[in-house]
Amino acid sequence: MSKSLQDWLSEGEQLYNAAMHEFQQLETQLEELETKLAAKKAEVNQIAQVVGKPPVESTRKVLTAELVEPHGPNSVPNSPATIARALTGRGLGR
Repeated sequence: MSKSLQDWLSEGEQLYNAAMHEFQQLETQLEELETKLAAKKAEVNQIAQVVGKPPVESTRKVLTAELVEPHGPNSVPNSPATIARALTGRGLGR
């Protein structure tokens, strides 16, 4: 017997809720770790100052992304020439 549309939607809702719950838990853990990391950095830097060592800098990279509308005012054309210019490090302007 095959599932009804309502069964599929219900299962999808359950999967979404479980994934969202896990996402929120991970986000909370990440915030807690960032707080601990900042405190540990302050502690290390305080000790470093006393013993004459250089302060530590964060080596963690924070990635950001920006959504660009495909035909918006700031969009970049997706042509082979544009891609080639980007790959060779040349400017995207013409």
